[in-house]
Amino acid sequence: MNNSLILTLITLSLLLAGCAESSLVVAKPGASLPGDEVSVYYIDRPRCNFETIAHIRVTGGYFSLESMVSKMRRQAAETGASGLYVLQTQRLETKEFLGTAKAIRCLPA
Repeated sequence: MNNSLILTLITLSLLLAGCAESSLVVAKPGASLPGDEVSVYYIDRPRCNFETIAHIRVTGGYFSLESMVSKMRRQAAETGASGLYVLQTQRLETKEFLGTAKAIRCLPA
């Protein structure tokens, strides 16, 4: 199987997982970092050239935006990411939050 087919199958299985937390590594992960060392970017793109290490999707079980982003930061830190680029957050009718983000690593200038 080629890489794009494998990536498509993995993505499809993550979507079908529903309420499971998941992250998909797409680049070589680095050494794990403490979560508080991961910068968070919401609206503005990071000011560096970067590579995406992982796509992070978090669903259910978080009753504040801060707790959800904190979990995403820890997941990004586990991959060695230096930043978390938040792409989407949503508050559900059940008052739970879900979101998607990219775990990123700034590249040398």
